[in-house]
Amino acid sequence: MKSMLSRVRWALACLLAPLIVALHRFRKPQGFEVFNVVSGTTFNPVPLLSHDDDPNWKVRRYPYSGGPALATVKPGYLVKFDATLATVLGAVPADDALLGGVILDVPNDPANPTDTTVTVALMGSFDKNTVKYADGTSPISAAGTIQLRDVGIFLDACVPGGAFAP
Repeated sequence: MKSMLSRVRWALACLLAPLIVALHRFRKPQGFEVFNVVSGTTFNPVPLLSHDDDPNWKVRRYPYSGGPALATVKPGYLVKFDATLATVLGAVPADDALLGGVILDVPNDPANPTDTTVTVALMGSFDKNTVKYADGTSPISAAGTIQLRDVGIFLDACVPGGAFAP
């Protein structure tokens, strides 16, 4: 049986807990991302999702240096790397053996019109219906699908209009 002192301590702790939490949160910044991860508002990956809501993507930003014009490139388009692996180029059907990633985000900063970088997923799973070559053609050929699989990008046949749950 609990002593009267332990019951009083418990009652005080229950009464003071909300006050302690409120004091801890006071003047703390709200809406910040933990560990400087990529913010969900940086790009909108939902239309490119494959079979689940956690795509486990590996993402980096690279300068875009060739292929179809940057103004025509959209999220979901395929890219290949240049010889130095420092920049990406838009990939067309003739580049099946060189495919290296999927564009997730294009430059959209009116304050910096010279920005030519794109966010590229280097691995993860994607909706097969939304991934295209950089010139807008689809579907991806069997050789292109095999090359993407070799670099860690998987294309899943999804239900049109939304991701499916296996």
